[in-house]
Amino acid sequence: MTGQHTNESSDTFADGDADGTLTTTPANEEQEPLLPSEAVQEAPLQSNAVPTLAKRLTPLLGLLLAMVCSLFGVYLLYVLFHVPSIIVALKNNQPELVAASLIDITDDSLLFSASMRFSRWNRAPLTVPFANVTLFHNGEAVGWMSASDIKVIGGNVDLTVYEVFHITGQRAMERMVRETVAQRQITVDALTVVDMSGFGRLLPTISARRTVSFDLPRTLPAVNYTTTRISGPAIDESQGGVTTRATLRVKKPDLRLSANISALRYDIGFQNITIASVNVGPVNGDTDDSVDIPLAVNIKAIGNKVHESALASMARIIASGQELDISISGADPDTYSSAPAWLRKALHGISLPVGTSHFDLPTSNIPFIEGLLKEIVVDRLFAYWDSSNGFNPWVAVSGQTTIQLPNTSGANFTLEVESLVPHMELLDNSNRVFATVDEPTVPFQMKQIAPLTFVASCDFEHLGLNVVSNREKQFTHMMHRALVDRHLQLGINSTVDVVLATSIGRIRIDALPFYTKVDHIFRSHSREIHADNSQIMLRPPTSVSSVPEIAVSRMHIANTTKDLVSLEIDFGISNPFSYGVHMSDLALHLSYADLRIAKIGFKELSISQGSNKATMLVDFYNHPDDPRQRMLFLDASSGKNMTIEVSGFPNCTSIAPLEASLREFSQNITIDMSQLKSGNRDNSKSGMFTLSFPKVLREVVFHLFSISVEATVVNPVSGAGIWLQAIEAVGYYKSTIPLGTLGYDFMADPTRHNAASTNGLLLPFNQAVTTPRLPITANETSIGWDVLRRAIGGTLDVDVFTNIQVLVGNAQFNVTAMGKNAPVKIRF
Repeated sequence: MTGQHTNESSDTFADGDADGTLTTTPANEEQEPLLPSEAVQEAPLQSNAVPTLAKRLTPLLGLLLAMVCSLFGVYLLYVLFHVPSIIVALKNNQPELVAASLIDITDDSLLFSASMRFSRWNRAPLTVPFANVTLFHNGEAVGWMSASDIKVIGGNVDLTVYEVFHITGQRAMERMVRETVAQRQITVDALTVVDMSGFGRLLPTISARRTVSFDLPRTLPAVNYTTTRISGPAIDESQGGVTTRATLRVKKPDLRLSANISALRYDIGFQNITIASVNVGPVNGDTDDSVDIPLAVNIKAIGNKVHESALASMARIIASGQELDISISGADPDTYSSAPAWLRKALHGISLPVGTSHFDLPTSNIPFIEGLLKEIVVDRLFAYWDSSNGFNPWVAVSGQTTIQLPNTSGANFTLEVESLVPHMELLDNSNRVFATVDEPTVPFQMKQIAPLTFVASCDFEHLGLNVVSNREKQFTHMMHRALVDRHLQLGINSTVDVVLATSIGRIRIDALPFYTKVDHIFRSHSREIHADNSQIMLRPPTSVSSVPEIAVSRMHIANTTKDLVSLEIDFGISNPFSYGVHMSDLALHLSYADLRIAKIGFKELSISQGSNKATMLVDFYNHPDDPRQRMLFLDASSGKNMTIEVSGFPNCTSIAPLEASLREFSQNITIDMSQLKSGNRDNSKSGMFTLSFPKVLREVVFHLFSISVEATVVNPVSGAGIWLQAIEAVGYYKSTIPLGTLGYDFMADPTRHNAASTNGLLLPFNQAVTTPRLPITANETSIGWDVLRRAIGGTLDVDVFTNIQVLVGNAQFNVTAMGKNAPVKIRF
């Protein structure tokens, strides 16, 4: 189908003028002479014969002229008759582009194919014998293409052309491409020569030349793509800087478009500085729904201060969310040879401004910061908050965390933060500043320990929060929502001074803007937190103990009523960690199964690393007839998990913003009571702390001969009398084998145990008291007796289920407890 553009064929075509005027070339007709040639030659040339001959020829010449004019008129009418139908056919049957493919690009040609469909063609099939198009740009020929035997058929039959555009003027081609891309407009002169005999057998070949101009889209079309096979960033030994390689899988439009385009290279500029180069391609397109485009982005090494300043400006603009205007131009044509020379030169002469809004950057695969932090280790933490600085608390903190970025193959670049100093403001929901954060004296740092793995560290000696004057309500409201509604909502507006050491050089960025909206809901359907589930690791120093040790040294009853026992509990804390807290005062309510059981608090709490002393004030509310109180003692003594509700109340602290926030605060805390037994150092589960109480039960002796038991106890509580009034107990061996049952009423026979009153057996403060031998109802099974006989002279670990009635001052308690593995001496 491909025709050739030759000099002979072009000479037979009459050129039209620039405004598209058609010029026809009718076929020449051979005419028959009026006289035989012999007669003409032999006729004597007599002067008197000339007028006679002229008179004879004049009518014939007139007749001949009339015939010629008639024939020309008929032919003109024939042409004019076909012109409307040709115009209507071309106007109403615009071809639909079905598919197009750019097959090859060379220095002197473009090879392409296209499929068109004339779905609205309702005429007979048509064949255009020949067509030729020559393009001119600014009066200089760019190139030409020709085709022959072009068949136009209606319906769903496609017209497929496979043609070559011959580039005859490379400079004109270069100029046309450059101006088209730069001006987003195509303007060419097209000289078209078409053989019209396909529309009518006697129609002539016509030529037309006209200017064709149309605009390109001003905005880039939306492109649906995904990024795959990412490699890098990696140090580029060949061209310097760091290079990241990837493949863009681009989804094609609805049209079946394809192209084979050689690799092209572009320069990315900002403020007249080339900051990166991009290699795109080669593109090997086919008829699939998507096409893979190789991409290599090389970030240039920082050459000078101007380059560094340009990168810093880019970072500030991007961080502030503003439009970043960069320039894209073709690279130096001498630096690569993968594309035709005219295309490389044309792209190099273009500097196209592009804003970042033109790019739809993928964000769905970017992980959240929580997913990047692999471990947080706190080396030192101290919080200070009291009533005198209620709106100016501060912390001292040092620690580190490991940051693991998504790993790609071949990444070996360097990125370290030598210094990072934030300047932070906290904003309310109306974006008004209500607090500022002190500037740290020691900057934040980040070291790279492996490809895409970093260790970030900080050491802040005094990082204070300063509530702005007349903005105290906003600060209190923020704390209230965080503590009560579990909804932390605030804005953080800051600037950051940062110094980075990277593979492309050292860069300093001052006043880097940073803004984030914190809107986090602490989701917990049960409103519970588990005391043994910590996301932050507190690093202890190298020592024997790796958990804090709490030892109760004194318990004093300050007051008792029927429904209340007020206690003062002194305890020491051996803190192996470099963390602590200072708080002026705080009190909280404790509830169990919706039963208010106590109020605990302190007047002043100050804990630092090493040995510390503190005093806790406890008001224990007595509910002797409520079975939930007995279940409280049973769960606490049996080592089960206990859920305690902690809540605030009005005037629970003198720190004004904290008091306003805690009024409606409540939180359920689940505690593993098995880790709180006296002297327990097993931190394999919770790892929170060990708790030691003064030993109350000194010894239990079972006398096999008299089938009785006696116990020696020491009362560690001062300030009020404590009487043991009645006891019921059942002993088990290995939790399943019953050993015996005890039931004794100390108030029934006070003389037996030297009681001074009918209140029962008095347990004086800090004195050992041994009970009389209390009768045991032995178990009738032989298994229980065999266990006791084998243990004579030794010790047997017994599980004891106990109900005890105790009088503490004026308050009477019914205590149900479960003692696990209580050591009982077996004597004959």
